[in-house]
Amino acid sequence: MRKLAVTTIALSLAACAGTSFKWDSARQIKPGMTTQEVTALMGTPNNVSSISGAIRYVWTDVNLLSGTTKTLAVDFVDGKVQKAPPIPDEFK
Repeated sequence: MRKLAVTTIALSLAACAGTSFKWDSARQIKPGMTTQEVTALMGTPNNVSSISGAIRYVWTDVNLLSGTTKTLAVDFVDGKVQKAPPIPDEFK
């Protein structure tokens, strides 16, 4: 019973952790890519919102073991990437 409770808690926490993504994948995002192309590359975004005439997709990846969080936001205008997000080289 205890093992089941621990497993359930672990799975619940993992579900809250967001969408896992790699910075190398994010670096492949280029202006003009469609929402479908970006989601194929990055996975389903955690949040989609409308901001200043654009649609913003946000991916958040929380590593519960290390306590780190990474977030990526991409703005689409007319269904296409407005500009590629800047990602520092030191982000692995």
